[in-house]
Amino acid sequence: MADLPVAGHFFEDIIDGYFPLGESLRQMLARQDFGAALVVITHAPVLHWPGDDGQGPVPMRLQTATAGLIRAFVGLAVLAGNGMRLSGVADWRWPGADHGLSAGTRLAEPAFLRGIGLRPGAEDGGAFGLVRRDDTSGLGIAGPGLPGWGFTRPVDGILRDIGAIARPDSPGGTGPRLSVDLSDPGHAAASAAMARDLGL
Repeated sequence: MADLPVAGHFFEDIIDGYFPLGESLRQMLARQDFGAALVVITHAPVLHWPGDDGQGPVPMRLQTATAGLIRAFVGLAVLAGNGMRLSGVADWRWPGADHGLSAGTRLAEPAFLRGIGLRPGAEDGGAFGLVRRDDTSGLGIAGPGLPGWGFTRPVDGILRDIGAIARPDSPGGTGPRLSVDLSDPGHAAASAAMARDLGL
């Protein structure tokens, strides 16, 4: 099924609003004791204001700001030292402008997410960082051409290209992917919920 079976599980969580997306995801990884996670976020309000330095929460009073919406996001968040590396594919909207979407984009309120979290370990998981091997989890870092949740091609930063989302029920591709044992009822149900969130 996979080149590297890994320790991890499907999960749901709510990440903090008002902080940059990358910081909220870093806090979630630490809270859940994950070294990496593939996450799905939909319908999350975001905020842009000129001169934002990305430090601290959103101020109590804003003079000028733009509200936007993440419509669909599949991201790979990986702890790296005290920071975090974030890549992904998404669809978003900024009415009247396009400020892009990055790890520094502010969430305008807390956001619900689903995903697959991986336990940290000593094995080299490539784009997933250092992972723990586990032959019983039903999850794995997918080998070449194998299907799984992730990306159909390598991704750097956050791209507006939801067509690059890879799923366990479609051909694999060349990007980082997590294979999922869909014969496990829990995995099948969680995977179906992620697909529903994304409208797939």
